[in-house]
Order: sequence, then C-alpha cells, then structure tokens
Amino acid sequence: MTVNRRGPLAGIAAATLAGLMLLSATPASAGDVAAANGTVVGQWRTSTDGVKQTITFKKDGSVFGDSGCNRFAGGYKVEGDAITIGPLASTMMACEQPRMDAEQSFLTKLHAAVSYSATKKVLKIYAPKDMIRFVAK
Repeated sequence: MTVNRRGPLAGIAAATLAGLMLLSATPASAGDVAAANGTVVGQWRTSTDGVKQTITFKKDGSVFGDSGCNRFAGGYKVEGDAITIGPLASTMMACEQPRMDAEQSFLTKLHAAVSYSATKKVLKIYAPKDMIRFVAK
C-alpha cells in the first residue's frame, strides 16, 4: 500500500511514516537472528532484477526498509512459520521504470507473504507462487 500524497490525510500519513522511521532508528542486527528458533528479526538484503532492496524486522512487530526506489514501513505478525506483512506505507519518489517495476514486484511479494524460513544467514519469505531470498546484512 502506498501513501497518496494528494488526499487530505497526506500530512498525517507522512508524519506517521516519519515517526515509524524514527522509532526504527536502532534496528536489530542480523547477529540477533536466532538460528534455533528461526526468527525473522534482523536486517536483511536482497535484489529484484538487479535492484538492491533491504528489510529490517524488529522484535516489536515493526518492519521497514528500502524497496529499491522508496522507503517503506509497517508491521508484521508471525505465528509459527506463518507470516503476514503489512499494511506498508511507502514514500512516493519516482525512479526510472526498471527500478519502479522491481520495487512493485518486491512489495507485491511482501504483501502476499504467507510463510517463512530463517537461519542466521538466510531468510526466505514465501508467497503463493513466489519466494524472496534474503541474506543477512
């Protein structure tokens, strides 16, 4: 989900995103990821069609990152190996079309996430017919 900057709530949405980013200023490190219980908590990186992307999952249920052109933030919930991510707020910068396409693909997969597997070094997020493979940052 992206924040519509034209609506009357645009200022509130922008302030909320800024607040989320400020609260997330001290992310957990990839070393905090416990291989024994396979948690998603930590900093991760991947790329889609050559476009670099990052994601950070915090213990408090918040998530944020860089989707290739824009920054995003929101929440996530884990139950066993099931995961839901979102809704996500995003900045609204424009980039060249290949970056925008890669970003859209990445965010679509995050929103569709249904399960995950994690070790200290690799996080896999599964969506129907898709998978995103992250490595520890």
